[in-house]
Amino acid sequence: MKVGIITWWRNNYGSILQALALQQKLNQYNDLQYEIICQFGKKSTSVDNVFDKIKSVGLAETCKRVFWKVAFKGLRLRNKKMQQFVDENLKVSNQQYNEHDIADSNKYYDTYICGSDQIWNPDLVPTDSMYWLPFVEKGKNKIAYAPSFGASTVTEKQKEQIKANLSTFKAVSCRENSGARTINQIIGEKKCEAVLDPTMLIERDYWDTISEDKIYDEKYIFAYMLRGTAAQRKYIEKIARERNLKIVSIPFLDYEKIDPYDLKFGDYKLWDANPAEFISAIRHAEYVFCDSFHCIVFSILYHRPFFVFPKVGADGKVKKSQISRMTDLLELAEIKNRILLDNEEADLDAEIDWNNSDKRIQKARCDSERYLEQALFM
Repeated sequence: MKVGIITWWRNNYGSILQALALQQKLNQYNDLQYEIICQFGKKSTSVDNVFDKIKSVGLAETCKRVFWKVAFKGLRLRNKKMQQFVDENLKVSNQQYNEHDIADSNKYYDTYICGSDQIWNPDLVPTDSMYWLPFVEKGKNKIAYAPSFGASTVTEKQKEQIKANLSTFKAVSCRENSGARTINQIIGEKKCEAVLDPTMLIERDYWDTISEDKIYDEKYIFAYMLRGTAAQRKYIEKIARERNLKIVSIPFLDYEKIDPYDLKFGDYKLWDANPAEFISAIRHAEYVFCDSFHCIVFSILYHRPFFVFPKVGADGKVKKSQISRMTDLLELAEIKNRILLDNEEADLDAEIDWNNSDKRIQKARCDSERYLEQALFM
């Protein structure tokens, strides 16, 4: 069986690691050949990618993003190390496709998997895009593994398109319970299952092998703020002073919303962290503060006390869909009181029943493995 995976697999720590995790899972199945479909240039700074960005977000926004990629030496090194990690670890097709010619890929693949990450978020991706597999020829298997829906409102036109898209899928799943419920309401049947993000689908032992190195000997808080505010960062600084801890941060993670305070935030700045170092920073932290789904995932996997700021949009406002992604994950692990809303104080001494969380995740892992194996082989 030849499998083509279509997902996001570049530039973002979570995107790269979820793609690697699904790849690792597929490695366990005999007689299965797979690769990630290259739907943009393999090199993040390629001319093709610049032109694609101009088409999708406009010249001004593209220029802003290019600026932030090269503005600081640390960001240039980060892009280089992220690219090196992708080149060394991900199996990406040599053939490059776009929305116009991706149907040509039918010559190579028997089965298609779309997911994970927010590839089904209507706020980010059109509902007639390649990520819904409309180009796949009739008779070939179409499987969704854990795409995130991530939108709280959907137009009637989008609902019609989504229903048409999913009518030809062999198996449909979503990363969050809330997303699965929304999809089932749209299609009018209980066809969509909630499954684990790929990063939780594989055992922690695998992540241990790529995050062995401890970067700092001092005790620290790891702050992973995709967006956030200066006030939130100042609150983390207050915690660090009270607990006599250093702060490790990765600056300027989201080019759409840069907070200037990020430039001076943190005692140690992991400007050029690759995905393995991102995991290591979580693994050895005393506390983790973040606004990131995948940072929560690895905090749970490594039993790190963590607290979550709801991720704000580019307009500075919190979206309900962003909170639901976090709450669904915390409900799965039965972990409470970790989301800091409206200037709430973090209860740093609140204990987490990690044994219970591990058991619940293991059950969900077994259910998710069953879903994937049945979709592939039955």
